[in-house]
Amino acid sequence: MLLIVVGGILFLRPVTDGRTPEERRRIAEACLTMLHSSLTNEIDLKPDDLRVPGVIRALHPIDIELTWSDVVVMCAGKPAEYHLSRQPNEPKTWILSVAGPGYFGHREILRIEHD
Repeated sequence: MLLIVVGGILFLRPVTDGRTPEERRRIAEACLTMLHSSLTNEIDLKPDDLRVPGVIRALHPIDIELTWSDVVVMCAGKPAEYHLSRQPNEPKTWILSVAGPGYFGHREILRIEHD
């Protein structure tokens, strides 16, 4: 029983990536910029490509995946992944999540409205 309570507390605690809300917003906006650019036509997007926004390159990505409504930036550090995706039932709502060791799956760190 104690293990369940401790696990619940760990899962419900606020999630942080060590960045400020403004830094998170800049990451989300940079992801949206990539989604609305010619980068979405790339088959093999290199993380050091100069067209990748500096905010994203500063995360030291090892891989970047773009689809029509998702951006996944995989990083060598913690968090291991940033994921921006559209909320399915709210098309103007975008959620920035983090994942990797210690995060217990994808955990939301920012929600923004954007067309």
